[in-house]
Amino acid sequence: MAGLVVFQTSLQAQTCAINTSTTYQTLDGFGACSAFADPVSMTSAQAATLFGRNNRQIGLTLWRIRIDPNGSWSTETTNAAFAHQWGAKVLGTPWTPPAYMKSNTNTIGGTLKTNYYAAYASYLNLAANSIGLDYVSMQNEPDANVTYESCFWTGTTMENWCASNAPAVGYPIVMPESESFNYSFSDPTLNNGTAANNVTMVAGHIYGGFPLSGPYTNALNHGKHVWMTEHYNDNPPTTNVLTAVHTAWEISQCMNEQMSAYIWWRAYHPAYAIDDLINGATPIVTGYMVAQFANFIRPGYVMVGATFNPSPDVFATAYTGNGTLVVVAVNTNSVPVSQAFSVSGMSVPVMIPTVTSSNLSMAQEPGIPVSGGNFTATLPALSTTTFVSVSSPILINAQQSNGAFQFSFTGSAPLQYTVLTSTNLSLPLNSWTVAGSAIDTGNNNYAFSVPLAANQPAQFYCVQIP
Repeated sequence: MAGLVVFQTSLQAQTCAINTSTTYQTLDGFGACSAFADPVSMTSAQAATLFGRNNRQIGLTLWRIRIDPNGSWSTETTNAAFAHQWGAKVLGTPWTPPAYMKSNTNTIGGTLKTNYYAAYASYLNLAANSIGLDYVSMQNEPDANVTYESCFWTGTTMENWCASNAPAVGYPIVMPESESFNYSFSDPTLNNGTAANNVTMVAGHIYGGFPLSGPYTNALNHGKHVWMTEHYNDNPPTTNVLTAVHTAWEISQCMNEQMSAYIWWRAYHPAYAIDDLINGATPIVTGYMVAQFANFIRPGYVMVGATFNPSPDVFATAYTGNGTLVVVAVNTNSVPVSQAFSVSGMSVPVMIPTVTSSNLSMAQEPGIPVSGGNFTATLPALSTTTFVSVSSPILINAQQSNGAFQFSFTGSAPLQYTVLTSTNLSLPLNSWTVAGSAIDTGNNNYAFSVPLAANQPAQFYCVQIP
């Protein structure tokens, strides 16, 4: 019997239409978790990798910790302090109330006794103050029947607690964090005006229930941001590009469902585990895929209109913030895709791509000119490409000080800018010498400094758009 084998070398895509005038949710950030990391807190080097934005760091802006029921909070207090040092916000989640407050006097299963509702709110307030939290969840996975720390709630009991006791926590409340984003645990609270007013974020996990049927309209219509606060993919391990690109698709899908936050499960262990984002203080490929979102889409950015699935197995979302357009395109195909994009609603001169794939780790590629609002890019196989709009740098100041020539300019963080130098202004740029890389000083500003030698001839400098 003869067989026909077809080798697919490239896929042709339809245009991904981006309209910055069509706006959706405001982003709160991307994060990860350190639950059950006791007694090993993250190191300063790991914190820099997880929260920093330079040299291919991940750039997380949210961190989720576990509120231990026995008050053993030192590890998570350290982790929360690292997160705050880097400007991230911290969510604290209890897997269970203290055993003495529960119907079975056990940290596994059981329910919170109603006569302890007020005491539980006071306990969460104490934990938040002690650890240093920005948001407090009332319960992890109230629907999970497991053999580790847990506590059962219903939609009604959550509604009652939120209506009567949530304000006593003294921090923004996140709920219900159900195992599979089961709306029955949050709808009663949302439909109760008093309870809804006491809740800030509506959150859930996506184990066994993803993708959702669409945006959580009841939460959005009540003015609540929707967060995905736990999930992981580990088959194959996070070192495998298949898991990494699946995670990138998953994040894209959450954004398309108008979620404002995505929080991965455990980011680190004392030794590498198959669900980690880093190994030691170095990102692995799934960590880099998360960084393709977290490093560029910052809190306060807004998702804008974009063709989500412009060709088979290609997924795109777009965002604006600080005058910048960010487009994230995930190619889950095993072959490259030539993808066309059109941009309306804002003027974009150049898009800078950064790519993670099987052989690239947040690699910044040459800029792609945008003509008439249109540009085309090749998306490598099994990859995520983040496109960032840039304009020409604007000089802020230049001076000689302490034996050095220094200047600063505006840019688009976290892109890298190269400084060229020459003694001959008329030379073509490809004949200029690379003087070094500018330093990101924050707020989309960059700086460069070079020592001045005695009797040094006149020197010209040029900032090269990435």
